[in-house]
Amino acid sequence: MTDATALPAAAPPSEAAWLGRIGIARRQGNHLEAFDLARRALKDWPDSMPCEHQAILALARAGALEGAMQRYNKLLAVGKLDNIPDTNLAADFAGLSGRLFKDLAARHPEPAASQYRLASAKAYEAGFERFGAYYLAINAASLFLAAGYLDQALNYARIAHRAATNIPPDYWTNATQAEASLILGNFADACKSLAAASSFGAGNLDNLATTRRQLSWVAALVEAPADLLDHLPGPLVLNWSSGRIANYETVKFEFSVGPGVLAFGPLLSPSDLYLAKALLDAGTILQLLLPNAPDILAVQSFSNGPELRALFDHVLAHERTRQMRVTDQGAPLEPAASLLCAKQARGLALLRAQSLAVTPRLLVPGPDGPSYQPMPKDHSDLTDAAFEHDVPADRRRQSHAILFGDVHGFSALTEFQQLEFLEHIIGGFADVLNNTPSAEYAETAGDGLFIVLSDLIEAVECAFALHAVLPRGAAAGGLPPNLGMRISAHVGPLYKRLDRVINREKFCGMEVIRTARIEPVTPVGEIYVTEQFAAVLACAAGDAFACEYVGLQPMAKGYGECRMYSLRRTMQGSLKRPHSRRNGP
Repeated sequence: MTDATALPAAAPPSEAAWLGRIGIARRQGNHLEAFDLARRALKDWPDSMPCEHQAILALARAGALEGAMQRYNKLLAVGKLDNIPDTNLAADFAGLSGRLFKDLAARHPEPAASQYRLASAKAYEAGFERFGAYYLAINAASLFLAAGYLDQALNYARIAHRAATNIPPDYWTNATQAEASLILGNFADACKSLAAASSFGAGNLDNLATTRRQLSWVAALVEAPADLLDHLPGPLVLNWSSGRIANYETVKFEFSVGPGVLAFGPLLSPSDLYLAKALLDAGTILQLLLPNAPDILAVQSFSNGPELRALFDHVLAHERTRQMRVTDQGAPLEPAASLLCAKQARGLALLRAQSLAVTPRLLVPGPDGPSYQPMPKDHSDLTDAAFEHDVPADRRRQSHAILFGDVHGFSALTEFQQLEFLEHIIGGFADVLNNTPSAEYAETAGDGLFIVLSDLIEAVECAFALHAVLPRGAAAGGLPPNLGMRISAHVGPLYKRLDRVINREKFCGMEVIRTARIEPVTPVGEIYVTEQFAAVLACAAGDAFACEYVGLQPMAKGYGECRMYSLRRTMQGSLKRPHSRRNGP
């Protein structure tokens, strides 16, 4: 019998509604949110090619090239790109092909990079010849220039400039004219066009970032004036380490009308709270890092009077506030969580500034007003001493990197093969750990591996080295070649306690459980890291490593969802390995 009083299931948002929400995230330059929205839209509208395009574009602009290519190639393999009825959308997909080849060029050394640049130019050229869109022509011009084909570059630059001039002006027509003028050597005209584009593009951080990133390397190719991009200013990305200032209740910010301001910082004290409120009052988009869950934090640090608590609730609930937590639990003003708060805020600022093609600044409040200084390159201002508080010894945790891993295919091994596995695979893991000084704890269970390290960069190198053990060990032990390893990584504050069963001190805490729940959903062959890990790594290692966004991933055993990244080494990281600074995660 059905319940006559049951309400009908709500209809999912329309495709247009989803695209509108994705567009808002893109205009804010939030490619990660745009991708997450596109994935949700595709659950409601699985055959939506516009949503597929937005998902791939968001990944590409976030720097997640592998994920973008996988999605594009899947569409290509099943023939979904062959007969798109909307010619504008078909042209956009043609442009995506060129975009992905261009990004591949940036990931590879010569001569492969030159081959990818030429493939990109030809993909844009083919798209233009088929659809006639001027933005395909200007991209063909730039990529032919980068590939060393000057005649073709000049030809397509003239075509694009003429086409963009003959239609009503908007942001993209002016940006196209600027890029074409650069290639044609008309730098003064390029500056004028950029200034005109800026007047159309204020507030759309996605468009500004795309243009600034593109024109920065085109300008370098043609040896344009170094200040040329000043005519198309990007958003101001700010980070503060902690707002410990006098008279913080009266601090105010005034930002000139422009592309916008994004601020990243920890929420650890009343001064941080008032700083956050002042930034919101000035129109800033705010990313707050919390040491633990809001209800715990409110009691710990913001319960001194109803006005302070009301302000805390107002700031966190504001429509322009985003938040991330170091951990869900913790002791009041715990140094480990506080330091991770500051490092993760710094790292997120660096990651967002990189995606928006701008240089982040350090916000330093002072008695004469705020100043905006260069970001410290060594991050020496973020130390344990800056966040030291009197916390009882039995409640004090320490920050650590956490690795979980297992080997796919282990359960199919014969008993004899398991002995070879123990000798050559587990033994190989032991050799890696013996060469990793910061590995403070490790245990195995069959093919499972759990490691705790005190140094983040050593944890990264350890994860890569563990992956490298498998093919060598399998070959040496005569094991099946289809064995594959997956590793998950996280960073957080942990307790160290005696396990009386094994009579050994071990690490425990909620962040150990979180990492264990990530490993089963990590694809074989991958190293998946949390957003907390990616942020601290960006703060600690610069451009030596890259974390490519793979989306909100469900964790095992119903443990919720978290943003996950695929870890890889960049070309810079391959050329020179960063030295461990031995100062913890």
